[in-house]
Formats: sequence, C-alpha cells, structure tokens
Amino acid sequence: MPVVRIVAFVLFCISTVAVAGEAAPDNPREAIKASVKGCATGLERLLPGEYYFCAGVRDYGQGHDSRAEERFRDAAYWASKPAQYVLGLMYYNGDRGKLNRPLGVAWLALAAERHDPLYEGAFTRAYLASSAEERAQADAYWRNLRDRYADPVAGKRAQRRYLAEMRMIEAATAVGGSIFITGLSPPNGDSMGQFGADGDANRVGGGSSFSMNKLLSHAGEDYFRGMAGTVTVGEVQPTELVPIGQVASRVSAPR
Repeated sequence: MPVVRIVAFVLFCISTVAVAGEAAPDNPREAIKASVKGCATGLERLLPGEYYFCAGVRDYGQGHDSRAEERFRDAAYWASKPAQYVLGLMYYNGDRGKLNRPLGVAWLALAAERHDPLYEGAFTRAYLASSAEERAQADAYWRNLRDRYADPVAGKRAQRRYLAEMRMIEAATAVGGSIFITGLSPPNGDSMGQFGADGDANRVGGGSSFSMNKLLSHAGEDYFRGMAGTVTVGEVQPTELVPIGQVASRVSAPR
C-alpha cells in the first residue's frame, strides 16, 4: 500500500534520532498529517496489522498519543513489524515519559526477527548500547512478549486471517467481477454479494477483478515477506531464519 509505505518512511525518519543520531524533521506531526489523510477501513479484514498501523500513525499526527499507542499495539498483535519498531523506539527513547530501555530493546528484537536491515540495525545499536543488566531484562521482556507478538504466533494469526479472506474474495469473483473494498476502491457498481462475516461495505460487483486481486496479493507478499514458513497467494521461496529475539547470543555489531 503506497500510503503505508510513506507512513513507515516518515516514522523511521522521525523515530530513529536517539538510536541512529539523525536529525528529526522540524514538524514531525505536520509531516504525518500531510501524508496520512485516512486509512482504508476495508483493509482491516485482510491485513489488520496494516490498517491499525496506519490508524496509529494517523492518530499520532493528529496529537492523539494514547490512542495512537493503542493502535500500534493492535497492529503489533497482528505481527506488524513497523508497529513493533515504533513501540520499541517509544520505550527506548522515553517518548511521552515511557522510558524503559530494556522493554524498548525487546520490542525492537521482535521488529527485527525477519532481518529487515532497518529494524535489525536499530535493534543491534540499542542492544549494544545497553548494560549487562539491561540486556538481561530485555531478554526477560522478549520471552514474555514473544508468546503474543512474535511471528510464530502473531504472524501465523495474521496469515490465517489474510488467506481466509483472500479465499472468500476469490470465490466471490470466480465468475468474473470487481472487488470493492472500503477505502481502496470507489463504492460504485451494482452489488452482487459480500465478503467477510460482518456484512460491511466490502462487496463484489460487475466488472474485472484482476487489478484488485493483484493489489491485494502484492500487499500480502509485502506484509509477510521474510517470515519463516510464509505462504501467500503467489509463490514464495522458503527462507531459513535465525530468531533474532535470542538477544543474549545472536546479536552482532551493525556494519
């Protein structure tokens, strides 16, 4: 999703100051408000982590910090690595009086478990700047968080949701039709059916479904890229991963 990629980049530029030593924009909230006007509510059914991350950034840009933090936690529950990264920096840097460096390191370890260079670099810098006591506490925090937020749990949870919804969409459009998803496509055309259990505004109508199916397939591939055992709509190559959450023994200095 182009908007979410912009959001992730904006947040990265804003949030890496304490870890990476880079200068922040003069008006970060204004930069976010200009980039994020709204979030595709229909995306919540397919990739809730993507939706809640966008909603968290939107709320942060509007000055609703507590609500934004809740949305980031919601996104982290669905294995959003950007959300876990933001939570890590929030605690590590002490944003809004929430200074807890070991907890921040634990969140950054979760964000880095797919070995994304940006998240992994932030994690290793934060870890190597920690004391022995902080590292031990970070490992304890990580062991607690992983039962709810790590890929073997949260990633599989999100993957099951995504694949189930995609199967429903594909079944609804098997005879050839268009897909209308709130916030991603204009709600026009004659309604011929719905997907999703809540009977919301997402529906299928007459026309071509190729473009939307392709968009949603690419969104899923982007979201789950690097996750061990990932299966998306398209074919992916198996990936061998070492859990970076094993902070006591696996961390290495960034290049």
